[in-house]
Amino acid sequence: VAAGTDAIEIAVVFAGTRHDDDEYSGVLAAVRKTIPGATIVGCSALGVWTGTEEVENTTAVAVLALDGAPLPTPLFIPGVRAEPRIAGARLGREALQALGGDATGAAVAVLVDPADLDATDFVAGIADVAPDLIITGAGASGGESGCRVFWQDAAQADACVALVIPRELHPSLGMTQGCQALGEPLTITAAEGNLILEIEGRPAVEALERALSNPRHPGLRQMAKHLLAGISELGAGGRSDYVVRPFAIADSDQPALAVAEPVRAGQTICFTMRDAIGAREDMKAMLEEQAEAREARHDSAPKFGVYFNCAGRGSDLYGQPGLDPELIQRRFGPLPLAGIQSSFEIAPTCGRPRIHMLTGVLLLAG
Repeated sequence: VAAGTDAIEIAVVFAGTRHDDDEYSGVLAAVRKTIPGATIVGCSALGVWTGTEEVENTTAVAVLALDGAPLPTPLFIPGVRAEPRIAGARLGREALQALGGDATGAAVAVLVDPADLDATDFVAGIADVAPDLIITGAGASGGESGCRVFWQDAAQADACVALVIPRELHPSLGMTQGCQALGEPLTITAAEGNLILEIEGRPAVEALERALSNPRHPGLRQMAKHLLAGISELGAGGRSDYVVRPFAIADSDQPALAVAEPVRAGQTICFTMRDAIGAREDMKAMLEEQAEAREARHDSAPKFGVYFNCAGRGSDLYGQPGLDPELIQRRFGPLPLAGIQSSFEIAPTCGRPRIHMLTGVLLLAG
């Protein structure tokens, strides 16, 4: 797909992981031959997206060709694993420099190799340096030889690339959850590390037991092993203002819920479950919110988009691929769009960029 093909200067390339036997060199060589002067960025993916299709677990390739003006040259940061916060800060500084020192209203879309990466620290490093920047993106997904990000003519491990979107292109961002809350959020009243000890002043496991016994959700007890925690902040009222994390009952003197990230008293928790019908309705709501926000700012119709879709969505969620592209096209028309099935997604939640799972994140610009 192409947007502004009069002078293509940037090619965003996503390649299915079955290309990994040749380290993706054939794909990148073909793009270079077709668009000789373009800066090539992108990554490997279990599945790729265009404006009309979602193609999973194949050798498919999606290419989004962009006119350079007013897009700055994309960024490349090698060596992100050893000191991820420092690598993120370097990316933030380079993004700020590309934007002339003012990130207000601008966005950066990051693609990073997730292997052995503290992604939370990496993203925090970007925000440390550029707090006004809209930070989004995803972790690449990979085949047997691992994940790769693409920079120019090579597929790289332990690296990230980033597309910087200046305010002149009116970037907007929306996130949709694949896991829907089963009730209202409850306040965490005691926590230690990654352990939730009390919820609403009572032992945390009692809150789980009440959720499993809720008559509004008959049969939920049989699905208990599929429940996930939605962690948020007091006062957060957004439709998707929570991060989904696995949890388990910790076997200790005081039974607690162990969550896959640090938690603290004053945060909130809701119990969530993957829900195809709810996810589709949430996707519609996200698209409508994004369209309304653009209209309120008197932005023109978007000229292109990039979509980061968890590898746990698609046919794993809906039973068939292609439903989310259909909704995007129905709302925004034949939009030049490319995307990936990602290992994690990056989007703001409760005022700061967070690492997400089982979400879809749509960046629109133009």
